[in-house]
Amino acid sequence: MTPRQQFSSAATSRSALRRAGIFALLWLVAAEGNLNAWPLALAGVAGATAASLWLLPAKTLPPISAGGLLRFLAWFVRQSLAGGVQVAWLALQRRPDWQPALIEVPLTLPPGLPRLLFTAALSLMPGTLGVRLQGDTLLVHVLDRRQPLADDAARLANRVAAVFGEAR
Repeated sequence: MTPRQQFSSAATSRSALRRAGIFALLWLVAAEGNLNAWPLALAGVAGATAASLWLLPAKTLPPISAGGLLRFLAWFVRQSLAGGVQVAWLALQRRPDWQPALIEVPLTLPPGLPRLLFTAALSLMPGTLGVRLQGDTLLVHVLDRRQPLADDAARLANRVAAVFGEAR
């Protein structure tokens, strides 16, 4: 076995163990800590791990900062709650004063997983939906063109960059 094959095999093994641990933790949370179905869970975790390695091989994943990921998740939960309140407020208005628009957002994150996370998170923010990703531009539908999309997108890009260990 060549040194390159040994490195690739070790990287795949580490990635498989990390992913299996994440899937097992997700199963434990979903099962509310009930360990009675653990044999079935092992089969599910093994299948999920194999599928994830097939769909996204170990060498294609960028390094992820645990601290950056935790800060992103905490920020995202806060934003989701604030967004829920905003959407509820808009839904209760008799005549919402919306000004829908399509706005192009320039992408500053590298292609791949960082852009995918940015696009998905931006589409989950209230009043926004990513419509088309083309080159270095994301076309976003907004319910109200007066919302500060450029500022929100820049803050989100900084948070996503921190998940992948990039300082901005």
